Amino acid sequence: MRKRDMHILSAGILMYTSDLRFQVIHPDKSENWTLQIKSPQDRDFGVYECQVSTEPKMSLNYSLNVVGECILNNSTAAA
Repeated sequence: MRKRDMHILSAGILMYTSDLRFQVIHPDKSENWTLQIKSPQDRDFGVYECQVSTEPKMSLNYSLNVVGECILNNSTAAA
């Protein structure tokens, strides 16, 4: 969940955003879940919350800071 606007981005592998930069990664037979934001932008900064549906609810907050800009050129991409 993006805390700034309380927008639920995903539940399990189901995505609730039309922004295709957001993706959930969950390897088979793993307990790990990752929210990936491709090409993060300044507007993506803020706190994101990961929740586990247990009783009581468990959650962790993650703060995302977007710093600078990633620029690829032919020499960087070939390296």
